[in-house]
Amino acid sequence: MFEKTSFPTAIKTSLSKISESHALRCDSKQFESRFLMLDDLLSKGPTCYLSQFLPDPLVKGVQHIYLEEGEGIPVVNTLSIQKMSININDCRYISDEAFSALTPTRKLIKNDVLLTMDGGTSIGKPVLFDLVGDYSVDSHVAILRPKGISPKALVYLLASPLGQLQFQRFESGASGQTAVTEEDLRRFKFPLSSLQRLEEEVSTLDTERVRIQIARDKLDRDEKELWENFTLKVLR
Repeated sequence: MFEKTSFPTAIKTSLSKISESHALRCDSKQFESRFLMLDDLLSKGPTCYLSQFLPDPLVKGVQHIYLEEGEGIPVVNTLSIQKMSININDCRYISDEAFSALTPTRKLIKNDVLLTMDGGTSIGKPVLFDLVGDYSVDSHVAILRPKGISPKALVYLLASPLGQLQFQRFESGASGQTAVTEEDLRRFKFPLSSLQRLEEEVSTLDTERVRIQIARDKLDRDEKELWENFTLKVLR
């Protein structure tokens, strides 16, 4: 049962959301405490929509016919985007002819921002494309070419807790097949105060992530060696 004040409060919150947005998602998730806290945070000062930095339409890949064997052109997919990096070993491949037939916008160029847009827990994984050679993406990955913000800064903005919380808010669809639409992405909001110092913070964060990755790689090597030594001792 609702308390006497619950229903009017919900209506008031809903009307407030309608006044701030083009649409209202009428589901209980919108009233979860984490999203109400997000609204409260964003209400403390001037904000801007992500659409400000995305003047061009998003480009998504197509459903490719992949090569079963042999070399070809790598296609970046949801699996190959992990922890803000691209694992080439998890890419699939298409023929040179299939790549040539793609529109120029679907052929990746350096400093493209790649973003997974659907697939349940895979939604909202951003990465900066900085590889050499010919690449494309599949139909689950969008290509963003921002203006007014550096591509790397956009990647960090989307990967931040503030960005990830908005992916969680806007995702919709059947279980395991959820997605975030281009319209949803364009309505992501961020405090202007944070954007003003974003580039400087990204540089610092980038340096720290490299340091952490080096330490993580060493720990992985140490663990592997530990298991190898354990195995040798057991098999004696």
